[in-house]
Order: sequence, then structure tokens, then C-alpha cells
Amino acid sequence: MIYPQEVIEEVRANNDIVDIVSKYVALTNKGGNYFGLCPFHNEKTPSFSVNSAKQMYHCFGCGAGGNVVSFVMQSENYNFLDAIKFLADRIHYTLPTPTASDSAKSNENLRLRSSLQEIYVAAARFYHDNLQEPATQYLLDRGITPKIIKNFGLGFSSADWDKLYKHLQAKKFSHEDMLASDLIREKNGKYYDRFRNRIMFPIIDFDNKVVGFGGRIIEEPPNDQQIAKYLNSAETPLFSKKRQLYGINTARKAQNKDIIIVEGYMDVIALHQAGFTQAVGVLGTALTVHHCRLLKRANCNSVILLFDRDSAGVKAMYRSIPILLNEGIKVRCLQVTEDVKDPDEYIKKYGVVGFLRLLDQAKNHATFRIDILAKERDLTDSEQRIDFTQQAARVLAEIQNPIEADVYIQDTAELAGISADVILSEVKKDKSYSAEKPPRELTHATSAKANLLKKGFANAVTTCINILLVYPKYSGKIKEILAPENLDDNVTLKILDIVHRNNEHNLKTEPADIITQFETLTDQKHAAEILKEFATFEKMSTSKREQDIEKLLNDMCGIIKKNALEIRKNETQQITTDLHSIGTVLTKKLYK
Repeated sequence: MIYPQEVIEEVRANNDIVDIVSKYVALTNKGGNYFGLCPFHNEKTPSFSVNSAKQMYHCFGCGAGGNVVSFVMQSENYNFLDAIKFLADRIHYTLPTPTASDSAKSNENLRLRSSLQEIYVAAARFYHDNLQEPATQYLLDRGITPKIIKNFGLGFSSADWDKLYKHLQAKKFSHEDMLASDLIREKNGKYYDRFRNRIMFPIIDFDNKVVGFGGRIIEEPPNDQQIAKYLNSAETPLFSKKRQLYGINTARKAQNKDIIIVEGYMDVIALHQAGFTQAVGVLGTALTVHHCRLLKRANCNSVILLFDRDSAGVKAMYRSIPILLNEGIKVRCLQVTEDVKDPDEYIKKYGVVGFLRLLDQAKNHATFRIDILAKERDLTDSEQRIDFTQQAARVLAEIQNPIEADVYIQDTAELAGISADVILSEVKKDKSYSAEKPPRELTHATSAKANLLKKGFANAVTTCINILLVYPKYSGKIKEILAPENLDDNVTLKILDIVHRNNEHNLKTEPADIITQFETLTDQKHAAEILKEFATFEKMSTSKREQDIEKLLNDMCGIIKKNALEIRKNETQQITTDLHSIGTVLTKKLYK
């Protein structure tokens, strides 16, 4: 790890998991534990539990689990170091400078991210300070006020080939880091600015940090030149358009949590200027699950999709709906009137009052999709009407509220000229089909050893580890039975090593501390699954039921021994079978 374990533990210990999780999930205290809807899968009944005493979380629905570091990694799609830095910043904890003995790769990644952050801030200031004609006039002509220009940090990249490059070079940034930022490019040993002669839109993340840029041309290019109207930063260690929403840093503070999602930079700016500061924009890409998690981090449970009226905008809205619904976000859909092309134009033409009236016309996602399905088909044609009904039934099958579903079934029946009972039957068929679980594939992993694990080996190992955490005196017995040769799971082996070492030094081991010693989210989840029963055994220890514990431990040891013997037996049989097969092949070759 890039930081000493004691530093990581101090950062973790000073960030209360209930406080962190409550920023993303509405929690209810029930008997000392906190419950809410899981932020990592769509559910109607709370199955997500946070244990304040143990500083761990677990979802009984999807199996997600871990400590506060795991939660930040999973919620923000951060790697381990990013999560530690995020938590350290939150409590104003100064992380130590990495030493020479630390991981070179982790050290370099951390250094590069820090340097890129400085480059983007320097570039944003440079572009803003260079905002001049014709860029200033262009923005004023578009109705953008000086106040909004300042609030959004809008700027201008001149037509010069290397003006930004020279500016960054004067600030002593290395060529390697400038190239990594994607603001500067190189050809034949010469460096040049990637963005030239464009209005510049700094992309600011949820935490108010500049992570990238968008650039828009001011004048339409001649017909013989293929120049993109908008140009976004390429993927860097700090920026991914699939994980950023333009304007989210301001929208997160808006009182209205029905966030409006639009397509372009100018749409977001126009809406914010009109007072609709809950607007955010996708950055030239389809809506993703990462965008949904950003919205939920902003305490958003409901959105209005407002994309352009063209076919591309309609398709983008249609594709976005199931992604939002799967993340537990309510969806309404809205389109501007036919006399304008986008929200920016609509605000200019009809003003704030007109836009408020438009918002009142937002449709439920089901109505919107069914309307689109109807418009794409000729419902006077029998075959197309049948296809429409089948497609509409799939949409209606996603509606959980039976009253709401009945209303839309009646509307669809009237639209299609088909009995509501027939549509209801089709909806039920789709619901039952989607509820079926696909059969598990039988793979090579379904070996004798895997079957034995299913029969209780994994459970026995987990039980022994949790007993060991509470009762260090059984360390010798458990060390003997859970010897490395009986295990092939690296996470389990590392947990055992940590607990044994702590027991030897009479140090108490907390599950949340163990989890932090794994850097990948997969390993942290696996460790949390192993340690989730710790609290149960700890409660048993206080009720003086040691005889029960000892009997349970003996039973588990018996299962582990039996499985180890069975594994060796199967391995021996496999070797015998393989040798027999080899012998048969050699015999056939000899007598050919």
C-alpha cells in the first residue's frame, strides 16, 4: 500500500459509516442497526443494513458489503487510493508524503492525478482570462449574462497553435503530464494545443474540481471542412464522460430534487440562468449507471428527461429510462414544442413562465414510451397493432404499482383497440418471464472440490474465522485445521494471517480493520461476507455460552477435515484416471 496501515486505519476510524452512507441512502434506526434501500441494486423493501458499532454495511439482497472505504469505492467508482484520499479530505486529514519504499505504480498514479488536477485548474483560469472577442460577443448574443459566464468559468481557446502549451510550460509542468491531460498533443516533436478557436466549458465534478473540458466552435466551418461542433476531453485518469454530468456541482445544491437531464452545455447554462439550477447535462454519451449513482449522491430520487426532439434525442430518452428505473429513480419525460429544437431555444422564446408550464406537461415514462411505440406503427394494420400491443405489454410489465398499471393498461387498450383483459394477460406473461431465473451453467468449475464447498466447507471456514476473532484461545486448534494446504482462497488466507498475528501480540481485531487491508472492491466484499457473522458470535460470548461455541467449533473442524480428505481422494482418483487414459493411448500407438 502507498500509505502505512496505521494511516489508513486512522482515516477509516474518523469517518463514521452511518454519516457517510446517509448522504446516499435514507436510513432508519431499528434496534441499533440502520436500514434503507440498497444503493447498489433496485429494490422496493429495505434490505441494506449498516452496523454503527462495527462500522460495516451489508445488503441481504445483492450481497454488497464492507466498511466505509468499500462503500465509497463502490458508490463513487473510486479505486482504493482515491477512496482514502476522499475520506481524508472529508476530515481535513493530511496524508503523508509517500516514501521511496512504497509501490512505484501507486505512487506514480497518485502523482499524475495530482498534477493533472493542477494542469486543469491552470488551463481553466487561462481560458477564462483569455475570453475576448469574438467569443464574448457570441456568448452575449446567445443571451448568456456576464454573471453566468463567471459562475460556469466559461473561457476561450484562441486560434494560436501553442498558446496554452507555452503557458503550461512556463508553469513548469512536464511534457509527459501535459500530454496525459489531453490538452496538449505532439506531432513530429512539436507540441500544440488540442482545443483551438473554441468556447471552453470547464467540466466540474461533484466535488467542485475541474476534471476536463468541452469546446464549441463559434462559427460554422465551410462545407468542405469536417470540424466537430463540440469537442470533449478524452478519457484521462480524472475524466470519463460516462461518469460525469455537466452542472452536477451546482444541481446537487438545488432545493428542487426533481433533476432535469438535458443534452448540451448551452441547455444546462440557459436553464440555470432562468433559475432552474437543478438541470444537468450528459456529455455526448448515453446515460449510464454511473450517472445514476451521481444523481443519487445528490439525493435525487426523481428526474425529468428533456432531450432534443430529433430522432436521436428520442432514442436516447427511450434507452435512458430502464437504466434510471433499475437504479430506483423515478422518471418522467418531456419534449419541447415543435417550433423549437431544444430547451435553450424554448427558454428564449417562451421565458421562465412558459418553461414552468412545459414542466407540468412531463409524462410518466410508460406513457411516453407507449406513445413512441404507437407513433412508430400504423395501428390500422393488424400485424402492426399486434406488435404494438406486445411491445407495450413489456413496458407495462415494469410498473410495480397495480393501480398505476391498470390505468395505463386501459389507456393502451383504448389506443390499440384491443381488450384490456388481453393486454393484462400479455403483461402477466411478461412479468412471469422476467421473474424466471436463468438456469445456472454447468462449467468445469463444478468439480468435486466446488461441490464439497457447497455442502458446508465454506460455511465451516467462515464460522471458524469468526470464532477465532472472538476467542483467541482457539488459535492453535484453528491454525492446525485451517492450514494453507487445506485452503486455496487468498482472501481467507490473508484474514487468517492478520488475525493470528494480532492474537500473538494480544491485539483485538475488528472486522472493519481487516477489510481495509484489501485494496480491491472484490476482495473487500469477499472479506465482508466472511466476517458478517462476527457480531453474532460476539453476542454469544457475552452470554457465557462457551460450551456451545466449543461444540460448534468441533463440528466445523469435523466438516473441514472430512472435506479435505474427500478432496484428496478425488484428486487421487483423477490422477489414476489420467494415468489410465495415458496408458491406453500409448498402448494403441505401440500396436499400430
